[in-house]
Amino acid sequence: MADWSQLPVELLSSIAERFIHFQFNLLRFRSVCSSWRSSFPFSHYPVPSKFPILSNDSPSHDWTFSLSKRTLFLLNPPPALSIANPHPWLFKIQQHVRAGTITMDLFDPLSRYPIKSLPLDFPKLLDVYDLPIVELGQEYVLNDINFRSVNPSDDASSLYLEKVVFTWLNPKFEEFVLLTIHVSGKLAFFKSGDKEWTIIPDMPTPYDDVCVFQGKLYAVDNTGRTVVVGLDSSVSMVAEAVYGGDKKLLVESNGELLLVDKHLSYDYQSLGIYDAFDDEVLGFGCEKAVKFDIYKLNEGGNEWVELKSLGDRVLMFGDDCAFSASASELSMSKGNCIIFRDDFFDDDVKEDGVGVFHLDDDRISPISDCPGYSKLFWPPPDWLRLLRLRLLSLSISEVIYGK
Repeated sequence: MADWSQLPVELLSSIAERFIHFQFNLLRFRSVCSSWRSSFPFSHYPVPSKFPILSNDSPSHDWTFSLSKRTLFLLNPPPALSIANPHPWLFKIQQHVRAGTITMDLFDPLSRYPIKSLPLDFPKLLDVYDLPIVELGQEYVLNDINFRSVNPSDDASSLYLEKVVFTWLNPKFEEFVLLTIHVSGKLAFFKSGDKEWTIIPDMPTPYDDVCVFQGKLYAVDNTGRTVVVGLDSSVSMVAEAVYGGDKKLLVESNGELLLVDKHLSYDYQSLGIYDAFDDEVLGFGCEKAVKFDIYKLNEGGNEWVELKSLGDRVLMFGDDCAFSASASELSMSKGNCIIFRDDFFDDDVKEDGVGVFHLDDDRISPISDCPGYSKLFWPPPDWLRLLRLRLLSLSISEVIYGK
């Protein structure tokens, strides 16, 4: 039998470099044995702490935005656990380091808001060495350090609610690049060393989404026209427009870049409350997803090619993230579906704003109608309460400090 501890240092270093953007996986790599740990020294690269505010009128040098990183995990039950039909759990964690103290906020994987109230018997301690856990991806959020109330007409809140993508160019030298969508619908670009944001003028129509794919920055506008943004903030088109839906979304799935075209309808509902001044019924409305079309990028042909099936894959879209996994990885009986946040389902508390689009029969259902899917989310699985678990922050401290 091969002695894994005797692998050449050059090979071990090459393997470890593939985990540099997934700190949790790098931690596990270094935990195998002393020779693996010594082959690749651990360094924690915290995301940059401050960015200038984005102004709608003129460049601003007021550094009031901070960048937060959130990591999505799939937690599986340990093999030795004796419980019938245990299922995994999806969750998201945002880490904070303040004055040397590590704190963490727990999030629903598809929401931008932290979970405020946990069950009384929810374990406060997790030993990630003893639990099969998979890091599915990360998301980044810009927060205004001084912003306290959300005003939709304000530039700060508009940026705060937009998706952000971030990638290291060279973490050792703190070189990075960040891309988001400005309130104007144009792309906003920031690179390490810059003093202000670059608003990219290219915008035939407003941009809908941004993502990182194979180390490159991609953006798609409302027509499906897709571009790559260079490190000099230049824009190169990689796919022509795809017309049809109302909202274009990008996601990497199994090594391919997909475009998801979301069709919406506007659902108006009356509150039944009368305005004292004009006796008009007050009401509110929300966008409701009614259909999804899926395309795969054919870079050689500069086009999107429609897909009729995702096979075993499951796509998930949240407020600030998009990711994919196989149905088998999620312990689901079948894939070929999209799980997504939708305000329409917030009317019923049990749905928690999540719907499922089934490609097999081209229909949408609330996630509560799909027990095999809903069990991935809230509440946490019962098997978590059966374990005596150690502090997750002990493992996170190694991620942060390399201990």
